[in-house]
Amino acid sequence: MRPYILYSIRYNIMANENSKADEKYLLKNGRVLLKEMFEGLAYTYPVFDVYPESRIIGLKLKSEKRVCLLGGGGSGHEPYPFGYIGDGMLSASVSGYVFTCCSSLNIYQAIKYLNNYNCNGGVLVIVANYTGDVLNFGLACEKAKKVDNINVAELIVSDDCSRPGGKVGKRGMCGLLYIIKILGVMAKRGSSIEELLSLGKNINGKLASLGISATSCNIPGEEPSFLLQKGEFEFGVGLHGEAGTSRVKACDAKDLIRLAIDKICSTLCLKEFSEICLIVNNLGLVSHIELSALAKYAKEYFDELKIDISRMFVGTFLVSLNMYGFQLSVIDVSDNREWINYIDEETSAFAWPGNHMSIKPIEKQKSENIKILKIDDINPKLGVCISEKGSLILKNILKQIGEDFLKNVDVLNRLDQEIGDGDNGSTISRFASDLLTNLNKLPLNYPASVLYSLAFICEDKMGGASGALYSLLLTGAAGHLASMNYLDWAGALKNALDTSMKYSSARKGDKTMFDPIIAIHQIFQEYGNLNAGDYVTVLEKALHRVHDVCNEVKQMKAEFGKASYVESVTSVGKMDAGAYGVALWFSAIHTAYMDSSK
Repeated sequence: MRPYILYSIRYNIMANENSKADEKYLLKNGRVLLKEMFEGLAYTYPVFDVYPESRIIGLKLKSEKRVCLLGGGGSGHEPYPFGYIGDGMLSASVSGYVFTCCSSLNIYQAIKYLNNYNCNGGVLVIVANYTGDVLNFGLACEKAKKVDNINVAELIVSDDCSRPGGKVGKRGMCGLLYIIKILGVMAKRGSSIEELLSLGKNINGKLASLGISATSCNIPGEEPSFLLQKGEFEFGVGLHGEAGTSRVKACDAKDLIRLAIDKICSTLCLKEFSEICLIVNNLGLVSHIELSALAKYAKEYFDELKIDISRMFVGTFLVSLNMYGFQLSVIDVSDNREWINYIDEETSAFAWPGNHMSIKPIEKQKSENIKILKIDDINPKLGVCISEKGSLILKNILKQIGEDFLKNVDVLNRLDQEIGDGDNGSTISRFASDLLTNLNKLPLNYPASVLYSLAFICEDKMGGASGALYSLLLTGAAGHLASMNYLDWAGALKNALDTSMKYSSARKGDKTMFDPIIAIHQIFQEYGNLNAGDYVTVLEKALHRVHDVCNEVKQMKAEFGKASYVESVTSVGKMDAGAYGVALWFSAIHTAYMDSSK
């Protein structure tokens, strides 16, 4: 029996009732399942352009110069994002693996797809504020701007009111649907990308969302991310199965509703006669019967507070796989009643009420194929050409890095499980495997081209925040080396940090992979332009400093990642997997260089 929210005091059960062995899933291979899902969508909604391999879905519109909206993120939140593709909402979406942001490469392809038919009218990318999403979408926007001169902008939505934002900012929740609905109408009416971006930021300040759950969700084959005792509820849950900000006991669902609404009202400074729109969102397993009852309790409490609900939407809008919980999402329209008209305007998006997307069109224009970029497309002769001896050393270093990463997959996963989501080693193993597979094909005489190739592998294979960060670091380093007529590793490290920190607000002392990388850069900076004879000394000194920094990192409080969201997770005294990963690859560089220099 599952724990019904409405009868929690009598029937709530522990989330660990079923072991991993007892899980029931129709299809367990997540990656295969995603491909099948996209192919099924192509059959269900014939008006869609569906690309299962790159997980891109688009709605081909008539060619006209206007801004198009692009949404996306990890899978596991369906019907978001593709359920909101339609006239007056999104024009395309891109999805990643379950709870893992889509590859920046696929996002870039989706931006180019939209640009093919909107006459370079602009693409506004709407992103929920999670580190991996912000980094990957940011990287794709940068590439689209600089390589293709596309007019593209990124709007980050942060509507979670369960906790202060801190350095990383508030998480993006169901409130982003209000932004998509309003901006979608404005884009259809011809607003510029600058106007939409300004309006979107204004709307974001009027949003507040909060989730409450009776269970965690289950990624197939994985343990629940948190367990609850009888009568307990997780207050302030996120959309990726992460625990909330506190654990509450409630005897009645009305108590849960009141807690959530009080927090939302204090966040938005709602007062008597304020006017709002309300979404009551199913996070996965709540029945519509229960949702409607929750909506009733919410309406009654807002009435008690003398706050007017102009519009209420109840249903499954944006989920966290099979989490048994709900989310309330409010937009304050008191001073912007015209927003209600935009919310009311009809759309064909199938996940928003009142659509007709299932009707097959009489004739569908053939869409252009998206060109899938390959590692071979990278210019193999960028920057300085090094000697055969130098290229052999570089090859040995890369081989050592790949092998050391693969040896430490379980170690990295265990470290990440303590204060993260437990997949750091698995993510890095995808990079390491592809690196070793492509090692003999890399243009090893040209370090800049090699670094661009490694950045491509990170984009294409890793995914998540670490994939985007490593791609940004490598892209920054490669860009510097490509512009120089000598090997300036200190300058490359500086440009790597500058490029990645443009999209991440993590800094020294925040318990991330940046801490040891900054330490390495500082050592290289001390020596300036390095001669071949300096490398041994610099590498020895930098490696010693990396080990010291990792010990320091262990005692820091996490300002980023899952532990920064969840107050119940103690990060002090635990190693950060990202920082440990840096120590691994730098140690591999040191080992391989010393061996090659003998």
